[in-house]
Amino acid sequence: MRSTLFSFFLAASLTSSFIQADSSTIQVTYAQAQNKTEAANLKLLQQSDVVKIFSDLVDSEFKLKYPIKPQFGAEDGPLYDPESHELMMPYSFLEESQQRFAKAKYEKTGISVNEATLDAVQHTLFHELAHALIAMYDLPIVGKEEDAADNLATVLLIEYLDDGAEVAISAADLFDLEGEEVQELGEADFWDEHSLDAQRYYTTMCHVYGSDPQKYKEVKTEAGFDKERAETCSDDYTLVRENWFKLLKPIMKNPT
Repeated sequence: MRSTLFSFFLAASLTSSFIQADSSTIQVTYAQAQNKTEAANLKLLQQSDVVKIFSDLVDSEFKLKYPIKPQFGAEDGPLYDPESHELMMPYSFLEESQQRFAKAKYEKTGISVNEATLDAVQHTLFHELAHALIAMYDLPIVGKEEDAADNLATVLLIEYLDDGAEVAISAADLFDLEGEEVQELGEADFWDEHSLDAQRYYTTMCHVYGSDPQKYKEVKTEAGFDKERAETCSDDYTLVRENWFKLLKPIMKNPT
């Protein structure tokens, strides 16, 4: 992932230490790699600041009933298990993301395949955090929980990370690439708990554009939003941001 700092931690040092403090509410484990690809991705994760950024933000901003336990190299996932409090992410998620970004020649955007993959991991961590908070505090969600989790992930990235919008764009592009692989939509695609990949792409891009239309005007062009839709993206993002922070206020250490 591109070098990222918390806006409110500009004076803090973000070192690449992955030994979690005893007081941390994030307890990370890495499964032993089973092949060279997994070993390379384990090294990629441990040499990046993705996990530290996630851990620091959760520790500083949220009151958790239970520690969240990210498990990299899990057999299943990405997913959050509300009973064990495990946030599972298999190494295959990184490998499949790398394959999609490489096939699309993503480096032409100026972002390397590994950087884009780490961006997708970062977005996914915050997406699963949303599921954890919903389960932990029985938060009321109207509509699909998966959509709500996407929305919170994007809001946290944009509001707390200096280049969070760019991270969200990489994640959105991965949704787009996944959607392009679908040759024909079946009934399961419409009743699935997730929205269609294309919908997740456009919603995320709309929120990025809506967060700062002047700064991210190229996002409007890239996504192909017409004038009418583009004008509503600002309202959409403001509504999602304000509603999420209103919902989270009782469990935040520094509510906005």
